[in-house]
Amino acid sequence: MSSSVKTVSKADLKLEYFIFGSGEEIIICMHGHGRNASDFEFIAGDNRRVISIHLFHHGNSYFPIERIEQEPLQSDEFIALFKLILEKESINQFHLFAFSQGGRFSLCLIPYFADKMKTITLISPDGMDNKSFYNWASRRRWARNIFRYFEKDPSRLSTYSETARRIGIMRPKVASFVSEFSSNQDSFVRASRTWRTFRSVKPDYKAINEALQINKIPFLIIMGSYDQVIRPKQAYKFARLIGQQKNVVEIPNGHNFFKSTSINKFIHLLPFMEHSLSLNQISKGNEQHP
Repeated sequence: MSSSVKTVSKADLKLEYFIFGSGEEIIICMHGHGRNASDFEFIAGDNRRVISIHLFHHGNSYFPIERIEQEPLQSDEFIALFKLILEKESINQFHLFAFSQGGRFSLCLIPYFADKMKTITLISPDGMDNKSFYNWASRRRWARNIFRYFEKDPSRLSTYSETARRIGIMRPKVASFVSEFSSNQDSFVRASRTWRTFRSVKPDYKAINEALQINKIPFLIIMGSYDQVIRPKQAYKFARLIGQQKNVVEIPNGHNFFKSTSINKFIHLLPFMEHSLSLNQISKGNEQHP
């Protein structure tokens, strides 16, 4: 499979992106935290060109560390860089496909590029609740200072999260998720930096609703029934908010969607793949959900 790596830059920011496959059908993808642009190579084909973007603090995409506290990333900065990618690759129409943290950025793009989007597929997307504790805390200096403190020795956070799990104030899967990132200093520092850098990237739900309705874009959220990091009930609440309540589907999975065994559970749902289910079929299959 052919592949290449390119970048776009604006002011002090740089986005790296991979191109897999070729052809006229274009899928623009964004990975989850700690993941890689290569996660989406499996969907590339002779007639499917994948543009997979590395988010900041991943790969060779760049956001100045000295800006994190005083000048966090703004949505319009990412939108401007995304527009440069479309121009550089001469893209007029594309499918949007994102996972977890990539979902937050995808949601911010919808009001601005809806007229170019053929379909939107989000897997366990971040950004469905701007007022969640996770997002609320990121906008509090004291909480950010705590994370900066733990960057020196993240193993201490793992100890505290395990204590929180034992006394019942933290869900086991969340404690496991924290432990995974705090077991390695490099991965924890990246988690802390992305959490702090992206705190001002907030999707506009009203604008998303209007863009989807006006442009009639097929929209799908895929959730893991056992996902305790981003739970299905969050997706159902969010989908109702943007008028897409029938377009949420669950598969028997946790938050890790990119194992080969997990990919096989959802690949048939992807609207740009051959033999995929239609949204009408998906809606009928989800009529029993809230």
